[in-house]
This record gives sequence, C-alpha cells and structure tokens, in this order.
Amino acid sequence: MFPEFLIEKNKTLFLKTKNPLYAWKAIEHARGFKRPIPEEILNFLFDTAHALLKVAQSPPAPAQRPVAIAKALKLHKTGAGQGSAFTEYSRRLKDREIALATAEKIREWGPEKSDYAFAEIAKKYGISKSKARRNFVAHSDQWRKTAARLVETGAIEYGPGGKPKTFAIGTADDLREAAEILEEVERIQTPA
Repeated sequence: MFPEFLIEKNKTLFLKTKNPLYAWKAIEHARGFKRPIPEEILNFLFDTAHALLKVAQSPPAPAQRPVAIAKALKLHKTGAGQGSAFTEYSRRLKDREIALATAEKIREWGPEKSDYAFAEIAKKYGISKSKARRNFVAHSDQWRKTAARLVETGAIEYGPGGKPKTFAIGTADDLREAAEILEEVERIQTPA
C-alpha cells in the first residue's frame, strides 16, 4: 500500500544520506498510518536515545549543550564545508516543490509548450531554465518508477470509474506528490 511506500521511501533516504530527518519522517508516516516503524529506524532511535542519555549523565556547560544535543541527535555538521541535516533536507524539499510547480505549469501550458512552463518556473524560483527542466525530469522519472512499482505490487486501490486512489498524510507537497504519482498510475493503467 501507499503508506508502506512512504515509510520505505524515507527509510531508504535515511540509510542513503545518513540524514536523521528522514528517520523522523519515516516515524511520522508509520505512526500516522498506524504501521510498524522499520527496524533500521528503531536502531537509530536506540542509538540516539543512548547518546542523548550519555549527554544527560555528564552535561556540558550550558553554552555547549545545544551542540552536544545536536550531536546526540545526529543533527550536527559532520565535516568542514558540509551543510547540516536541515540544509540537505530543505534543499530536497525545495527541489520537490519546484518539480511540483513545474508539473502544474506544464498542465497549464500543455505538454507541447513545456518550454514556456520551464521558463516561467525558472523566473519564479531564480534558477536556469535547464535546471528547472532537469529537476522536473528527475522527479517525474521517479514518480513514474514509483507508480510502476505500486501497480506491480498491487499497492494501489481503485475507486469509482477505476480511478486510482490512496490514503496519504503529510504536508501539502506530500499530498501533491501523491497526486502526481496517482496520475502516473492512471497513465500506466490507461492504454494509449
């Protein structure tokens, strides 16, 4: 089902990037959908709890506590020149926001005039037209692959008239992304 996909997606991002914010997102989805929290995420929680309690047993000076807590939660920078977990996470969310806005503009302009959509998005977000295109293509490819995987595994339910449907929770962009994936499911299911 779609809830399991969302949990798995964030677990995979956590394991790939080592960014704990994806672990927290997986927990949010698991609890929201009343699904089990993946073992890898439970291991992260155990390790984090252990590190946090270690800080509590021997607290640093007040000025150093925020840094010690961030390290215990694995939210600190891990090296010179590296962004924080928040920087990486917000960049990924911004890229998704831009891709979703691009999808809407392409629907407005029509696929044959997608260049106009890319130009409008580039201007709105202060990026190049080619960056807008690359970002959209990367996201739409991922949405297509996700839709195919959901169809193959029988994870999509169908409503009246055979329209794909699912249950989703999260931010407005989480819901917009779910809608994009369902559109891809519909394309897969509709013969040309």
